[in-house]
Amino acid sequence: MESNSDVLRELELAICSKSTFRILVVMAKQPRRSFTKYALGKEALLNDRDVNYAIKRLLEINWIKELNYGKVKLYRININNYKVNLFVKFLKEVKCI
Repeated sequence: MESNSDVLRELELAICSKSTFRILVVMAKQPRRSFTKYALGKEALLNDRDVNYAIKRLLEINWIKELNYGKVKLYRININNYKVNLFVKFLKEVKCI
């Protein structure tokens, strides 16, 4: 069982930066779609550095998945993660997506 501090740290990593929040919103709008870093940056209006930062953080806490296809890496929101599902429901409830 996770401690409160573990949960808090996870949430901070997921939603307490502009880049991770924007990436999650883009992915939550189309949860079955896989994205390249370029597509995420374009849709979230972020530069490469911010996209790389967000992807690293979100992979670390298992909020997104990385799919390797040889030289191409794609990213998809982890809809199997309970907290991610709650976050997506929240975004829908507040009409963000």
